[in-house]
Amino acid sequence: MHYLKSWFSVLLLVVSLALAGCGGSGSGSGTAADPLASGTTGGGGTVGGGGGGTQVSSSGVIMFTSAASAVPGSQTSMLEPYDKTVDPTIIPAVSVLQLIPFKLTDSNGNPRVGVPVTMYVYSINPTKNPNDVTIDFLVPTTIEGAIIGPNPEPNQQTITTDSAGMGIFNVSTGIVSPSPGSFTALTVVFKAVTNDAVPVTAFVGRQYSLTSNLPTLTIAPSTASFGTGTDITFTIAGGFKPYTVSSSNSGRVTATLQADGTTVLAHLVDTTAWTGAVTISAIDSAGQTVSATVAR
Repeated sequence: MHYLKSWFSVLLLVVSLALAGCGGSGSGSGTAADPLASGTTGGGGTVGGGGGGTQVSSSGVIMFTSAASAVPGSQTSMLEPYDKTVDPTIIPAVSVLQLIPFKLTDSNGNPRVGVPVTMYVYSINPTKNPNDVTIDFLVPTTIEGAIIGPNPEPNQQTITTDSAGMGIFNVSTGIVSPSPGSFTALTVVFKAVTNDAVPVTAFVGRQYSLTSNLPTLTIAPSTASFGTGTDITFTIAGGFKPYTVSSSNSGRVTATLQADGTTVLAHLVDTTAWTGAVTISAIDSAGQTVSATVAR
């Protein structure tokens, strides 16, 4: 009995110490301290003091396109395709002006305010001659009439998010018109990054296609006869200069393109009373052909 009492006393002491340890642990935090609960921001956004508000981290999402105010995942990162047909003789190149809205949110979906976001060209496919495709980020050199000097960002654009966590990039894509009757297509991918130590990144792309129409090649008049004369003139129009001309029978009639590049002189060589017709043909640099006939 003496030994049982001794063992009981020891067991009681161990249990008391264990309970005291549990009490000490309960007096503090039961979990590790949350570094985001201090009221600091991760580079922008609104937070609560003392951990009582919304927790904010520098991670998050950059959302693009006209649905930039939508929730993540509800929009596409592809801008509307650009497709146009031009007359290259009138429009040698096009400038596609585009506004690219975006919204920056933190990992909880809250807008991040006052955060610089920079956009630049990530890729152009297929690779073009640098003179065929140019990207201008249209960074202003004046603000409200005040000159701020040369463009500080010739190859990119930085926008600071507004009070809604949003902004708009202003970009121009210049494309040289393809040769008449041909087509060009390309894609441009833009990349946007925040200035965080571990930046938030996002991509947005656009497809561009440009078709050059081919004006119809004509010659007038379509038929003619020499009669008592020895020369007839024809006029070429449309198509794509320069033109070349020919005669189906230069032993009877020759065809010569005049200095103005559009007038054809048909000259009678054989002055005998031949029958039938001679064809005067014109071809433009795009390969279109048109013809007229002359009789004696």
